[in-house]
Amino acid sequence: MSFEGYFLLDLIEKAMKKYYYVILVFFFTCNSFAQKEKDSTEVKSNPIVYVDFLVGASNSGNEVNGLTFGFSANYQINKDLFTFRSTYVAETNPDAGLASVLIVPLFIGGDSLNEFALLYGKRFIFNGSALSISAGVSSNLLRYSRTVDGEKFRYNESYIAVPFELNFNFFKAKKKRFRVLYGIIPVGQPTAFGRSFGVKIFGSLGEFNYFGVGLNLGLGWHKKY
Repeated sequence: MSFEGYFLLDLIEKAMKKYYYVILVFFFTCNSFAQKEKDSTEVKSNPIVYVDFLVGASNSGNEVNGLTFGFSANYQINKDLFTFRSTYVAETNPDAGLASVLIVPLFIGGDSLNEFALLYGKRFIFNGSALSISAGVSSNLLRYSRTVDGEKFRYNESYIAVPFELNFNFFKAKKKRFRVLYGIIPVGQPTAFGRSFGVKIFGSLGEFNYFGVGLNLGLGWHKKY
């Protein structure tokens, strides 16, 4: 091969090496940016924060039994669930008189139980549903009445108890537009914020025990989307 041929081959080989290094640098640069974009997406993922509203019924034996209302605020990190819960149990007032025909006043002035609780537990997410179980500590105030020799006495009992709850809830499996007017009209862009509904089994163990079951309605971010 002539000198000119060797010289040409040498130039081609150097050019190929040059472009090889350029391609290699381009590949690692793109991979680095893709990884950063992925990490950025993970960081921007929504938190799991939601509130629940409870309507149900409770029973504590001879002390107070009746309609139950509740509210809870929940925060989840990994599978750990932290909850603040407020529960009110209202027994029908036997002396409500004419107010009893209005239903709501029927539960005013009777025996009652107020509870404020902090709970910790585990929550397991299955796409569009979740199961959680929690326990903690609560401050309870029980108001009840007793009739002795035909005379009625009212009692107030404050005590510390161990609250517990088991929840199973359904929520949207993927981001969708939020709907108003009973879910008829969609508004805005697809969002992680949404509703949930399910069943709650709850109660507390202490000086006076009580157990209940009810329907749970929620709002918030129920999983990472």
